[in-house]
Amino acid sequence: MQLALLCNKPASWPNSRVRDALPDPLREWLDRQDRQTRNEALQTLKRVDRESGWANAVEAMLSILESTGGADRAGVTLLAARLAEGVAGIEYDDDRPDLSEYDIAFTADVGVQGGGR
Repeated sequence: MQLALLCNKPASWPNSRVRDALPDPLREWLDRQDRQTRNEALQTLKRVDRESGWANAVEAMLSILESTGGADRAGVTLLAARLAEGVAGIEYDDDRPDLSEYDIAFTADVGVQGGGR
């Protein structure tokens, strides 16, 4: 209810209960945003709260913020849905391939075979 009211009157952000209910990193990020970006993020939070629950919406938005520096709607929606379904996060192996060989191959100063340069 408070979130819906806030989305209708985004100028009340500094004094809202929603602001007080958010974890510090998310609240501080929202404090720094311009009016449009903050309103879009609050709309995303409202939508995802309805679909996946408050705790999942907040956790997803915080996680996306920490990993990307923003809070895009698609990322937050997908992660919150995964959290609501109890789907574990994606774990990557520590032994990922070393792609530096590709960097060398594409940046090497290699002459044309047979005809020089």
